[in-house]
Amino acid sequence: MVQSLRQQIVSQFKSLNLDNDKELKYTIAFAAKVCKTRIALITLADNNTKWLKLSKGLNIEQTAHVLSFCNAIKQKGVTVVNDTFLDNRFSDHPNVVSNLKIRFCACAPLVTREGHIIGTLCLLDYKPHEPDAEQKAMLKLLAKHAMSIMEQKVSFGKMEQIFNELNKEREERVTTQLKLRAMFEGLTDQYFLIGKKGELIDFNRAAYDAVLQNHNQKLFYGQPIKNVLTNAYKYGFRLHFKNALKGEREQFEIQADYGKKGKIWWECVMAPVSNTDNEIIGVSYVVRNIDTRKVFEEKIIEQNKLLSRIAEIQSHDYRGPVATILGLMNLIENDNYIASKEYLQMMQIAVNTLDEKIHEVVETAQTSKMSA
Repeated sequence: MVQSLRQQIVSQFKSLNLDNDKELKYTIAFAAKVCKTRIALITLADNNTKWLKLSKGLNIEQTAHVLSFCNAIKQKGVTVVNDTFLDNRFSDHPNVVSNLKIRFCACAPLVTREGHIIGTLCLLDYKPHEPDAEQKAMLKLLAKHAMSIMEQKVSFGKMEQIFNELNKEREERVTTQLKLRAMFEGLTDQYFLIGKKGELIDFNRAAYDAVLQNHNQKLFYGQPIKNVLTNAYKYGFRLHFKNALKGEREQFEIQADYGKKGKIWWECVMAPVSNTDNEIIGVSYVVRNIDTRKVFEEKIIEQNKLLSRIAEIQSHDYRGPVATILGLMNLIENDNYIASKEYLQMMQIAVNTLDEKIHEVVETAQTSKMSA
């Protein structure tokens, strides 16, 4: 089960297209400069296979040899081989005695937020090196920064998938609603035909059942419509009714309170009814239960708030730590790639801040999907 989980985690990063990621390219190039090596690369590995995701200083023909060489390195922490000729593990390796003739190797693990090692940030050269403690610390820090960039890309991919699923669900809901409305509109909506004096001229079965259920009254022809209205609604009804008698179409939503029976949201439409001489003789009054739609709209509003928060994090909260990291990299570069403890501490804080923001985006995206 552990191997299956690790393979699933590695597969998420394996599918990433990193060739055009400028920040990740700059990261491995900076690692090479700090440690003064010719080759820098990012590899991914599960228990059976190793992949080269990004490299500096290699051509296509050399790729297979490098993977073979890196596959020989079994490490959990930062591994440094100052001189492969003097290391029994590599002194007879084909890429040391022939092929690439690698003399130096330094690798820092790529560790996910959950603690899974998915690959390495690896530095190679054709001559021996003896990196100092600051260079080793910088390699480890840059590996963590590279991991943060890759996790950010995976998070964005998951968010895009979630957003697509949400959009698909919304489209399916809208389609379902349209189909149901087209099929059952004549059966489920309440239809009232009201005379100019407010008397009931006609009504359908849905109207009869709704009034009986909500008002405990039986509709009959000639009955004043005001007798089946809640007190809170009577004044608004009269205003809409007068406008409809003037030839205007009125559409509005109300929430009616039926006491112990609860509250119901209704969508109401009033329209003038004319005879063959175009004289207004009454008003058609159509009422539709929209409780389900209201609940859906509330969910949409909540989801939009979550999506707005994600957009805010992407637009603003990422800039600070990224700018800090890039600024510190420039300072270190100006200092001939010698990083002070203060620089390393500041960069550590920036990397942790960026990591927290990425985690917040993932949690927000998951909340958005759960609320759908």
